[in-house]
Amino acid sequence: MIDFFVSYAEDDLSWAEWIGWQLESAGYSVRLRAWDHALPGTNRVLAEDSDLGNAERLISVLSPDYQLSADSRAQWSAFLRTDPAGERRRIVPVEVVPGHGGALLGNLEPVSLVGLDRRAAQRALLAAVRETRLKPSRSPGYPGRRAPAYPAGGLAALAPDTRMLLILLGIDGAAFLYGALAYTGRSGNSGDLWRSLVFVLLLVVTLRSTGRWWRRRF
Repeated sequence: MIDFFVSYAEDDLSWAEWIGWQLESAGYSVRLRAWDHALPGTNRVLAEDSDLGNAERLISVLSPDYQLSADSRAQWSAFLRTDPAGERRRIVPVEVVPGHGGALLGNLEPVSLVGLDRRAAQRALLAAVRETRLKPSRSPGYPGRRAPAYPAGGLAALAPDTRMLLILLGIDGAAFLYGALAYTGRSGNSGDLWRSLVFVLLLVVTLRSTGRWWRRRF
């Protein structure tokens, strides 16, 4: 028996050869038209028919050209006939262009190589052909968090921008109180000048924040 027959459209030969190479490197036996049915003197039709009959599973290289290929349809339909519900996973759709499974193959879960780098694509392909569950080898992290207190109270119950605005108003109030207590009233006093300047800058920031807060709500 052959582990995999790689079914592809001619324009996707590069993908088919890459997939076949990865599978054979992992120890699987593979048949691929460009490698096994193109030798001079070979009866391509009979060789392909024999390999399709002896292959345990079919790799379908999904692309727009694959959907238009009569040869490809004949190949995957032979496997679909023997496993219409996908219980034996005889067809493994490998997506190299998104969204081209068609009406029938679209019912089978594909492995997508779209947008993956070489190593990620290799891992995804080999994981897809393994006859095992997709359970991870390590324990997943605990996704829970400390339960929130209900009803929430104080600043925690407010929207983030509202909390920030109240904090700015508190800083403004503290700056004004400090400036008033530290005010000397002497002409040319640099401390009074700097405290006044800081308060004005804080006030400008607060007014701008208040404007944004108001526009979001009204």
